[in-house]
Amino acid sequence: MARSLGTYTVDAQGEFSGNRVQGATFPNWVGSVRTRQDLSLVVEGDRMVEHFRRPEGARVYIEWERVRTAQ
Repeated sequence: MARSLGTYTVDAQGEFSGNRVQGATFPNWVGSVRTRQDLSLVVEGDRMVEHFRRPEGARVYIEWERVRTAQ
């Protein structure tokens, strides 16, 4: 399973505007900057799905799901 971490930025309207990868399973991802032109995000409830294309042409699909703790 691949992993990555980084920062996401939003514009004044609260829309996604970019992502910088600060750490990843794949070393060649570190330092990558992805913009709206490279990446799309869809958030539905507790799921966020990301689609993007790497500079070398590979298509990537990542899905996150929020884990809620029992209260």
